[in-house]
Amino acid sequence: MKLTKLILLLFSCLLFNSCWPPREPEEITTRYIPITVTRAELNKITLQDPKPTVKNEKIYLKDQYIFVNDRRDGFHIIDNSDPANPKKLKYLKALGSTDVAIRNDILYINQARDLVALKINTSNNSIQLLKRIENVFPALKSPDGFEAPADNDKIVIDWKEK
Repeated sequence: MKLTKLILLLFSCLLFNSCWPPREPEEITTRYIPITVTRAELNKITLQDPKPTVKNEKIYLKDQYIFVNDRRDGFHIIDNSDPANPKKLKYLKALGSTDVAIRNDILYINQARDLVALKINTSNNSIQLLKRIENVFPALKSPDGFEAPADNDKIVIDWKEK
């Protein structure tokens, strides 16, 4: 009888061992580091001379123009009036940009968390910012699903592996 009680007592201790004392949860971390820019850097959209493509992503066609997104950096503007000989006209530098849509000659750009409406004139290298709506899109998460710590002046435009 004493042996049975002793075994039950030991078994009970083993059962409740995982409940007490409470363990600290393990901290799960990401394998990526956020690439951030300030709000001022993000707001600076410029029209530059053509440059080589680095990471082509989406392509948008409008009339004789082709807009090719260079992943999270900007857009190559290509004149395709002669499809046998397309010509790079300009590069629209817009950090964090991923997509563009055009309606009535207004470019709507998904730029990091913002939606930006602008008009461009490649002949005189001018950009007219019509409107910027901040924080329309969710914060960019790392490829393994983590968000960067919140910082009012820093905006995540990409992630790189540690």
